[in-house]
Amino acid sequence: MTAMGESLQGNSLASGAYQGSLFSNDFVERSIASDPDWAALDDEQLEAIRRDLDAIFVRFPTSQTPNEAETEHDLIWRVLARLGWSEHLQQQNLATRGRTDVPDSILYADAAAKDRAVACPEEWKRYEFGAAIVEAKRWNRPLDRRSDRRDEITAPSTQMLRYLRRVDDITNGSLRWGILTNGARWRLYYSGARSVSEQFFEIDLAAVLGVPGFNEGLFALTPEEQAHWLKVFTLMFRRDAFVPGPDRRTFHQRALDEGRFYEERVAQNLSDLVFGSVFPALAQGIAAAAPDADLQEVRDAALILLYRLLFILYAEDRDLLPVRDSRYDDYSLRDRIRLDVGRRKDAGDVFSQTAARYWHTIDDLCRAIDRGDPSIGLPPYNGGLFSSERTPLLDRVRLGDALIASVIDTLSFIVADGQRRYINYRDLSVQQLGSIYERLLEHEIVREDGEVRVRPNIFARKGSGSYYTPDDLVSLVIDETLEPLIERIKHAFEEKVAELEAQPPAGRRLGALARFDPAMRLLELKVCDPAMGSGHFPVSLVDKLADHIIEAMAEAETAVRWDEDVRYVSPLAEKIEAIRNTILSNAEAKGWSVDEDQLDDRHIIRRMVLKRCVYGVDKNPMAVELAKVALWLHTFTVGAPLSFLDHHLRSGDSLFGSWVRDGVLKAERYGSPLLLHKPMKEALQSAAKMQLVEGLTDAEIAEAEKSSRIFEQITDETAPLNALLSFIHALDWLALRGRANIALIQNFFDGDFGDPVRVLTGEEPLRAARDTEGFADILRQARELIEEERFLHWQVAFPGIWEEWEKEGLTGGFDAIVGNPPWDRIKLQQVEWFAARRPQIAHAQRASDRKRMIDALVKDEDPLAQDFEKANRRAEATARMARGGGDYPLLSGGDINLYSLFVERGMRLIKPDGMVGLVVPSGIASDLTASAFFKGVATEGRLKALYDFENRKIFFPAVHASFKFSIFVASRTPTPEPARCAFYLHSVATLNDPERCFPLSAQDFARVNPNTGTAPIFRSRRDAALTTAIYSRLPVLVDRSGGEPVSAWPVRYLRMFDMTNDSGLFRTRTELEEQEGAFHVGGNRYRSAGGDWVPLYVGRMIHIYDHRAASVRVNEANLHNAALSGEVSAEEKADPAFVPTPQFWVPTSAVTLPADTNWVIAFRDIARATDARTMICAAAPPVGFGNTAPLILPSDRDKSPRPDLLANLAAMPLDYVVRQKAQSTHLNWYIVEQLPVVPPDTYNTVRFGPKTAGEIVRESVLELTYTAHDMASFARDMGHVDAEGKVLPPFVWDEDRRLHLRAKLDALYFHLYGITDRDDVRYIYSTFPIVERQEISDWGSYRSRDLCLAYMNALAAGQPDAEVAG
Repeated sequence: MTAMGESLQGNSLASGAYQGSLFSNDFVERSIASDPDWAALDDEQLEAIRRDLDAIFVRFPTSQTPNEAETEHDLIWRVLARLGWSEHLQQQNLATRGRTDVPDSILYADAAAKDRAVACPEEWKRYEFGAAIVEAKRWNRPLDRRSDRRDEITAPSTQMLRYLRRVDDITNGSLRWGILTNGARWRLYYSGARSVSEQFFEIDLAAVLGVPGFNEGLFALTPEEQAHWLKVFTLMFRRDAFVPGPDRRTFHQRALDEGRFYEERVAQNLSDLVFGSVFPALAQGIAAAAPDADLQEVRDAALILLYRLLFILYAEDRDLLPVRDSRYDDYSLRDRIRLDVGRRKDAGDVFSQTAARYWHTIDDLCRAIDRGDPSIGLPPYNGGLFSSERTPLLDRVRLGDALIASVIDTLSFIVADGQRRYINYRDLSVQQLGSIYERLLEHEIVREDGEVRVRPNIFARKGSGSYYTPDDLVSLVIDETLEPLIERIKHAFEEKVAELEAQPPAGRRLGALARFDPAMRLLELKVCDPAMGSGHFPVSLVDKLADHIIEAMAEAETAVRWDEDVRYVSPLAEKIEAIRNTILSNAEAKGWSVDEDQLDDRHIIRRMVLKRCVYGVDKNPMAVELAKVALWLHTFTVGAPLSFLDHHLRSGDSLFGSWVRDGVLKAERYGSPLLLHKPMKEALQSAAKMQLVEGLTDAEIAEAEKSSRIFEQITDETAPLNALLSFIHALDWLALRGRANIALIQNFFDGDFGDPVRVLTGEEPLRAARDTEGFADILRQARELIEEERFLHWQVAFPGIWEEWEKEGLTGGFDAIVGNPPWDRIKLQQVEWFAARRPQIAHAQRASDRKRMIDALVKDEDPLAQDFEKANRRAEATARMARGGGDYPLLSGGDINLYSLFVERGMRLIKPDGMVGLVVPSGIASDLTASAFFKGVATEGRLKALYDFENRKIFFPAVHASFKFSIFVASRTPTPEPARCAFYLHSVATLNDPERCFPLSAQDFARVNPNTGTAPIFRSRRDAALTTAIYSRLPVLVDRSGGEPVSAWPVRYLRMFDMTNDSGLFRTRTELEEQEGAFHVGGNRYRSAGGDWVPLYVGRMIHIYDHRAASVRVNEANLHNAALSGEVSAEEKADPAFVPTPQFWVPTSAVTLPADTNWVIAFRDIARATDARTMICAAAPPVGFGNTAPLILPSDRDKSPRPDLLANLAAMPLDYVVRQKAQSTHLNWYIVEQLPVVPPDTYNTVRFGPKTAGEIVRESVLELTYTAHDMASFARDMGHVDAEGKVLPPFVWDEDRRLHLRAKLDALYFHLYGITDRDDVRYIYSTFPIVERQEISDWGSYRSRDLCLAYMNALAAGQPDAEVAG
């Protein structure tokens, strides 16, 4: 059988034998055969299992209706016993009090685990030792729906969800598996899944064993298929599957990992192919078929066609479309095109360039999905994606078979091991599908040299597209953000239950209680992602809220136990049943193919959550369309139309737009305060209509169409206000000056050019009047800006969220804001922008070189120059509006990053007690530009969680490994508990470790960073204790927390040359010699007719006590960092005449140091807390220094630096503290100012035997620093001269001697910092793992640590000059 044939067979296997998406289809059908456990279970063993299971089922009355107890005792436990489960405990209470949470059983891996459990007197503690919980139901009971029986008011799957959540909490994640079964169907749940209710694994064991009535019809399993699935069942549910193997993973974990790897690999492969070939081919094909079409229309049509194909591929492979109905298969994409293309490709067949058979099949299928076709079992799904009215260009074109075959082949098959394998979209999550297409969204179609090409649009900031947020991060953000909102709702219900308990009669009490029903209240939450991209967060939000609602229904029903005759049922249950009945009755009446199993509670609840709770915004309209596709697929309900989503998913710029009150005030400036009143009144009326749209279930096509009609009315009612606010906001952006322009605008608002509202909405043209032409130009600029920027006016876009629009301040808001907003700087980055458009400009070494090349573009009238200028102007206008618009008073300083604006915007969009949860760079908690904002959040107790991650290419492969980002969760009002914090995380799972994740109070934040209130970075509780103790003993370098700065040392900071802005001053060696006529005068200095030139030192050239650590070599292929460290050999270090070679030289006239400066203290600005060392500093000669090597100079310009301050900065205990502070890749001055330092007087008062601390420091620093002739001035300052006053020769560079000297200094500073516990010293050294690895490699031990401990003893013994061996 061919690989393609095997795939077809496997696809029907997947549909008939199992359900759920916990494990990938690829794994359970194919890859599982590569697992060692598969091979270990041979045919003879499997046949024995079949015989035993058959015997169990033969004795069980499957043709009757056995009750739950009979099913559990006579069938389920016997099957479990045959699968190796011999140890269990039944009916163990999960609750700490009462008896409301009692799963049927806990399974234990062995007797020892059960013994440990039994030893616990509290039943709930016994779950910690279990391998899985079991919930057994009566024979063949539906697992996803409640029944009319009195004792079955809760759906079994809902019970399991509640049990697993509770078990996960009380065991801290040690027991995460659950087995739910009715004897016929066996379902495996995992509480770590993205959606616990949706992602399970279910085997139809009755069909696999051929129980009468369970394996019949067109899709009955063959004997070979039954054997395969019996083996899968055995491997999945047997005891051994829950026990870790040699690699410390269970069989299930291997299956999950394999599925995740497969999904990521296929998604990345598809993403590359779609981006590199599929989309360009479709765009070129459509453009060729419609040569007169606008290229923007071509681009949108190509994207919509891709979205349609994505929808159908996914829906067919997941049985969402009626692929199991014989009436449909002759029209399906899978049978008519995918498999046909696969067969013909395998046979080497040729496809016609002109015939369009495949195109017509796709077109017919799209029409049927849109309008419905009962003759093939297909209901109408509508929704807009398949509407010919929205994309008329696709109705005008026909694409040849060759093109469609190539596209379908790419989307349907991957080549592995020389074979073509069918891509089953069942294995790809909706979130991954969105990421495949997201890269296309910032690209446009252009004609160049007569060809249609795809390139980044002029406002795209980089060519690589967006970054896919891993599922565990998305889950973490949503969980942390929603948790207080959900708990608040549940607590209100529990309080009401207690209040009503003693009040008769029961019926009236139930009615009062229903108003507090937690499931219904959860459906009232409003959660928005303001930068939703392809919809990853909204899709996951649907899952999370649906799970919580399902759980809330079950918890509410068990919480009410007033008497045996009164059972509380959530009002939501009735609504769910009504929707299900509507769909089923429509399907029956119209002959649609609908499987009732696909209409369970969770499907319907997800649909309700989507329509009512989920909001999203994206600036890119096609991103909004892609998000709709993802959400439609994820909430697809067989037999019901696609939900209407336009009311909650909007296209616009989340960051820029106008609040209504601001618009009114600005209109007053132009003399028209009443202009907005009528449009505002009309818009306010739309809020009630928005509630109508949200209340419609869209369970049938009439309701979906009604939703659409009402929203059209809302759009019409809000259009005048939207147009006015957009125009007024555009005027702010344009910043028009001059009396003439202001007069024209005032005349427009006065009606001189026609009715302002009707002109702006396009209902009437400008009226001829005095200087109409002048205003027409203003209007043209404004309209172009509005079209490109897509300003979003939040109150107008979502009129049901806010009230009293004219009041000062906002009334209302979202309950929560979640997402991962862009991390791009607003300032146009030339290298990134030109890299995708004109790489040679991006490769220029210096900014001044790039400027010359850009100027040449302008001179040559290259169109790219106009694009760049426009993009640059727009970026500057964006920055100006961010700083001056009034919306971002706290986070618009410095080099503005978009993420910071989203944080501040999010805090304004929520209700006072709402929550913001975002994935953002860690700079939100550490950067100086963010300090005013973060200090307020952290020190006022409004921070709920701050989880700091180091990327390590684990989370975002395209982002630098050392880049740090955070999960930031906060509110506008204080939270009841201290913030939960964790730092340097590499896995979300680490948050379960109490030593790594701990509370920090508002006072803690203020104590450690007194100037800025920014976040410390404690890896553990021990780090927090050590660091806060140091701060209690020593002052900070510069304390600005009071009125006047208090300096422990009189110093100032100097950032001499900016590597970008000052690059015009820089010269390479070739430029010095060829352009400046300079000649070498010794060392690394040059002289020309214009003056002397000195080397430009950068951070990479220095190391601790070493100003000659590296030369600079240039790699022009590296766009972002062409200058690299050039290795300096030990022989060169030993030569006192050796000097490092810089990349550039600068004129001495530009060096801003006092004339008599002999030496300076320089430190590396580029520094990470994960590098070998973080504070890297050295004494250096007075030359030029770039911004990556800032200087610390005496504030008194007539004095030299102090060597004891240099020693303090280079000391290990200070560097340990630095690593608790350095969040980003820059060691900024505001961080250095807040470091705890030893005051100057201490060096004279503290003695170690015969010497003061200062004497020990100066002797050691002199020998460590003076190893080269160019530091002779330093030696003179230190008094290292002979009797005649001549400077003595430099010290010999000796690695062993230097190690001893630095260890002695570190020992001295541990004493001065009050850290004398040797275990604490060892621990601090352990936080420098790269140093440890290097020294063990070089010396065979962690020598610096061991020497330091020895010197600490010597100093304590009063022997500072002792020679320590080792």
